[in-house]
Amino acid sequence: MSPELIETILVTGTRDMPLLGRHLVRLASSAQDLGYRCDEMLVETQVRAAAQALREAGPHRLRLLLERNGQCTIQTAPLLPLPLVQEILIAPEPLDASEPLLRYKTTHRPWYTQTIEWLPSHPHIFDLVYLNQRGELCEGSRSNVYVKKNGRWYTPPVESGCLPGVQRAALLEAGEAHERVLSAHDLREAEAIRLSNALRGWFDVVLRDA
Repeated sequence: MSPELIETILVTGTRDMPLLGRHLVRLASSAQDLGYRCDEMLVETQVRAAAQALREAGPHRLRLLLERNGQCTIQTAPLLPLPLVQEILIAPEPLDASEPLLRYKTTHRPWYTQTIEWLPSHPHIFDLVYLNQRGELCEGSRSNVYVKKNGRWYTPPVESGCLPGVQRAALLEAGEAHERVLSAHDLREAEAIRLSNALRGWFDVVLRDA
């Protein structure tokens, strides 16, 4: 059975979806690359209807799952606030940057299974950040990573083994971050560290020693 394509979308308290357009573009591109059917207009209609149908106040997480045959499933849940200080650790196992599915957000992510199972019991650790087999900084299991050097923000290129996140794309397009091959040394010596994802935006984190 083929994995499903995933888009995890922020629905604000006013039922806006600021990054929806970028999510739909990425979904359509992934579907084309991997041979999935994707009716973009139908998907957008279903997503907007699900967002408007939410009854609880406050922001929500909307998870869109697309099967190879084009069937779409939507799941929603309230988006709870994070603890004030969020920390990261460097993951003990490297990623294989040559794995083609690293560039696509799908339900087949076995390289992150242990981390995803471990994180809920450690609420102050937002993510584990991975290096690849060459020692280059890649990404977190649910986030892109940014390092501040000489007053500028840098994030690893996709070629290092990371998902082209929609929040990451917005930051790159706005010139707020720039692609650069980075190392664990860059992470440890950074002036500041941030993560980003579509639900939480772009936010500061602290690197904790294991």
